[in-house]
Amino acid sequence: MISSMIPCDPDAAPALEGIRVLSLECFIAGPTTSMWLADMGAEVIKIEQPGHGEPCRTIAPKKNDAHGQPRSLGLLRANRNKKSLTLDLKSEEGKAVFEKLLAEADVLLDNLSPEAVARMGFTWERLQAINPRLIYTTISGFGRSDMSQGPYQHWPAFDIVGQAMAGLMQRPERTGTDPAYLGFPLADIQVGIVAVTGTLQALFQRTRTGKGQRVDVAMYDAALAMNELAMILNTAMGIVPEPGLHALSYPFGTFRARDGSVVIAVLGEKIWARFCEAIGRPELGSDERLQSGVERNAHAHWLTPLINEWLAERDRDEVVPYLIAKGVPAAPIQDVDDIAKCPQVAAREMLMEIEDPAWGPVRVTGQPIKTSGSPPPRRDPPPSLGQHSEEILREILGMDAGQIDGLRAAGIV
Repeated sequence: MISSMIPCDPDAAPALEGIRVLSLECFIAGPTTSMWLADMGAEVIKIEQPGHGEPCRTIAPKKNDAHGQPRSLGLLRANRNKKSLTLDLKSEEGKAVFEKLLAEADVLLDNLSPEAVARMGFTWERLQAINPRLIYTTISGFGRSDMSQGPYQHWPAFDIVGQAMAGLMQRPERTGTDPAYLGFPLADIQVGIVAVTGTLQALFQRTRTGKGQRVDVAMYDAALAMNELAMILNTAMGIVPEPGLHALSYPFGTFRARDGSVVIAVLGEKIWARFCEAIGRPELGSDERLQSGVERNAHAHWLTPLINEWLAERDRDEVVPYLIAKGVPAAPIQDVDDIAKCPQVAAREMLMEIEDPAWGPVRVTGQPIKTSGSPPPRRDPPPSLGQHSEEILREILGMDAGQIDGLRAAGIV
């Protein structure tokens, strides 16, 4: 019997081994991007201001490590497998060190405020002159001026801004009329995924051309790409979909079983016919008022109570496997405590345990990309501030102890 499980190759070289990424990053979007590149084997050097580092280091909850140094739990979210270099980029000495590092880098990643790096003197033209093979990936709320001239390009943007502008807060099912923030950094993570994709695209193209390029990723753009169904319905048909409803299908959403809620996902007429048979109402499958998802949506006001009536006599653990066996997609609605115990999550290693110097063993979300020709990602905890400064300056730039001590004494590193 052939196993359906294809293991990764623990002895293979990581896909991005030999790729060096310099990251000027903060909060979630930039760190998420560089973390996934680090998971793929890139050497990620997180460049931070001496003394305090990036803002996530200061956000509670925090615990002290064995040396009495506070470590934020938030840093564990998106900073595994990286190195930390402290470098004062406001000083001329720090800029000189940065320029030498750029000459040895493959990627510069930046999600600082728009134009911050250019104001330091590192325009794209200068970066190209320093290193023609460099890929410069920027993440911002609305794009950078050297790539686009949108009217909002200087607006500051956290995740909630991306969700709001892209219409995502209008999509969830809710009570009342107020738009709903999704409660997690969807736009931040989505823009990180897009930034990883753009960076990999540029790295691949460089194998053909030998040249680096600019990669400009905006949170608004990335979030808007997820709202594609509502947008095409609006631009093609003038429709503004109701919150929480799949405009092209029904039943497709949340329903109430006896002991909790489930989702049922009927998409297409074949699955609708199976669903009608499954709930003992085959006549609904031939009802001329219900021959498409759009038509069923129009009659949801009486279909939903009918479906909930059938569900009210059954528990979730009965409903879900029963509908799946009948060929109807369904699932329980899980919260984080359910996910932590989910056997599927365990089998896919989607909770990765990291041993942190202050927090001890902590399970964080794992790497969602599984490949057969790469080793699993490392599980190094986030670096302490400046943990690798000496190593980086010595091994990459060839500095000796005296030079490093001089930089340290001057507060440059």
